[in-house]
Amino acid sequence: MNHDLGRWVCYRLWLTGILATVCYSSVYAQLDTTRIYELQQAEVSAGKRPVVVKAATPLQVVSGQDIVRLGYQNLADVVKRFNGVTVRDYGGIGGLKTVSVRSLGAHHTGVIYDGVAVSNCQAGQIDIGRFSLDNVARVSLAVGQEDGIFQPAKMFASAGVLSIQTERPVFVHNRKYSLQARVKGGSFGMVNPYLRYAAKVTDRTTLSVDGNFLRADGAYPFTLENGKLVTREKRYNSDILSWHTEANLYTLLRDSSQLTAKAYYFQSERGLPGGVIYYNPYNKERLWDQNFFAQAGYEKRFNRAWTLKAALKYNYSWNKYKDVNVKYENGEQIDRNRQHEYYGTVTALYQPRKNLSVSWATDLSVNKLWNNLPECPFPTRYTLLSALAVKYQYRFMSLTANLLNTYTIDDVKSGKRPKNREKLTPAVSLSLRPWERENLYFRFLYKSTFRVPTFNDLYYLRMGNTGLKPELAKEFNAGITWNGSLTEVVPYVSLTVDGYYNRVEDKIVARPTTYVWKMMNLGEVDITGVDVALAVTLAFREDIRLRISGGYTYQKAIDVTNSKDKNYKDQIPYTPKHSGNGALNLEMPWANVAYTVMGAGERYSLPQNIRANRIDGYAEHSASVSREFVLKSCRLRIQAELINFTDKQYDVIQFYPMPGRSYRLGMTWVF
Repeated sequence: MNHDLGRWVCYRLWLTGILATVCYSSVYAQLDTTRIYELQQAEVSAGKRPVVVKAATPLQVVSGQDIVRLGYQNLADVVKRFNGVTVRDYGGIGGLKTVSVRSLGAHHTGVIYDGVAVSNCQAGQIDIGRFSLDNVARVSLAVGQEDGIFQPAKMFASAGVLSIQTERPVFVHNRKYSLQARVKGGSFGMVNPYLRYAAKVTDRTTLSVDGNFLRADGAYPFTLENGKLVTREKRYNSDILSWHTEANLYTLLRDSSQLTAKAYYFQSERGLPGGVIYYNPYNKERLWDQNFFAQAGYEKRFNRAWTLKAALKYNYSWNKYKDVNVKYENGEQIDRNRQHEYYGTVTALYQPRKNLSVSWATDLSVNKLWNNLPECPFPTRYTLLSALAVKYQYRFMSLTANLLNTYTIDDVKSGKRPKNREKLTPAVSLSLRPWERENLYFRFLYKSTFRVPTFNDLYYLRMGNTGLKPELAKEFNAGITWNGSLTEVVPYVSLTVDGYYNRVEDKIVARPTTYVWKMMNLGEVDITGVDVALAVTLAFREDIRLRISGGYTYQKAIDVTNSKDKNYKDQIPYTPKHSGNGALNLEMPWANVAYTVMGAGERYSLPQNIRANRIDGYAEHSASVSREFVLKSCRLRIQAELINFTDKQYDVIQFYPMPGRSYRLGMTWVF
């Protein structure tokens, strides 16, 4: 550890200690002059769902009930239906899936799991394909960040935040345990059992344990076109074998503070089918993953003015990549990577008045990487994030502002190390409600985001470049939102329209040099777009309802790096100008029927927008039908799904064909 790091840590600890002492003194003084009453026990089974229309920043939410009703298969299926989102999907049940919000890149999308960030310092982007939907209560996507300022500093550090909230156990009829079992099966050899057990350990403590297993051969057919020759082929080496388990502990302490803890483990082995190569359908790339993390959170409300929460997390991830090919010296290439992360966060919330809130959050993380690649410098990164946020509400106005300081130090055992990096980035959001009796809101957002290069960007073989500058993204958004009731038949209508402009400077891209490709700061991207979302509920009878929802995105994301380049002002790769989605859900006493559609216009696989690089647009249609039965002390739900029932063949990533028509059957028992 260098001297800069020592001085930096000492200074920050000293400053934090001073602030903590001041806060504690203030809290103690207030507590000392206030009578304390012991509150009766309160059990919270689920978090409050965010109100999309009132949000000052664009927010999209899908509940666990929506996930079940609409028959979504995995987290990527949910996220694909969010406006302004691009999911890079390499096909199949086990295919890798990453998320980019409004064309800013997957590196600018933060993923939060039960309030704590999920990270990958090596690659800088998260594969959301490994998250199960079985125990998910809510999935939300916020552009910028959610309205609440009482959150870790890391949630202020991304251009978009994908948040996954799991279910808390609910006990009925004074029972002290619950059991949920689910089994799914379907096309391409898919078998997916799930089991959840929850129990009240004490009156104040609840424990839940989840287990999920997934197996599929992934061998699905597709059509291969080679000039005038059209053949029916099969996708091989697309199998997956994975399992995931997690345990959650929820405790309400006697002083009304809350303690939560989670232990999570995921393991998988999957085939990587690779891009389609004419006359060679077999690929021998394999990927093994292991991920374990343990996290604990604590929240304490001292009085009406002061609230504190903190969290600790340890994360371990390991993966092995193997490729068998004659181009390697020994006929195969094996890469192993191992990462350790130590993370802590503390956030204090001060509310001197009902309409004014101030928060201070400090996050410290240490990331280490080891791999077996030649010339690996075995880097360690120290990151300190500090965020000061203010929220003010007055009648028709809600104003939120925050200032985030990012400071990173990289330490390496060999080779060059990059300079220390520090940057202040602001964000401001404003929501206006001109008429008190109307749910009509105008919202505005500005945010600056600082993205530090990943370990791969800096150190990967000869491609890495320790002289890289961080990316800087700027977001501007203006929108209108409204919801209300029209008639008894139309009790609910919601409409949101947002226009935006984003700019990415010093974009990190791989460019060829004299002998090898090299990571460089050569990119600048301008992004303009419009997102529209509509939701309508029709009530034909008290027990018969039709829910209609849809979204449309127009997005022009162009490369403005160099006016002399052939791709100057061309649409950036894998970003359609037009995309959209829709859903119909008919709820009846005897059955629940749902239909969903998702589509995208033409895209380009490479920076130059020429015909050879064009990928055709597509629309995928799916349907599901389900019914729930009440059988004495348990409930049984049966669901059947038909995915891509028009058998449309399309690519999200060029030469990675997606599955055609498939089915899935599932049964869920709740005891």
